[in-house]
Amino acid sequence: MLTYESVRAELLVSLDFANLDMDFPRIVQWLGRLPAADRDRLLGDLETIAATDAVRGDDATYLLADLGLRRVRWDRS
Repeated sequence: MLTYESVRAELLVSLDFANLDMDFPRIVQWLGRLPAADRDRLLGDLETIAATDAVRGDDATYLLADLGLRRVRWDRS
């Protein structure tokens, strides 16, 4: 069962190992299966990481902007 905590842990692993291109479809699937409030909270977490984390920030920005996580239409995923 996917929870906020389990998806957050998986996202952090993806950021740490920079497998974002390969993990992107799976990340979208995980987020799409969460309740909207948890998904919004995780996207906010990623925004914070992108803005403040010296180690993970560039990868979080890449995931959100370049790969397009910000543009996903969750009602259709």
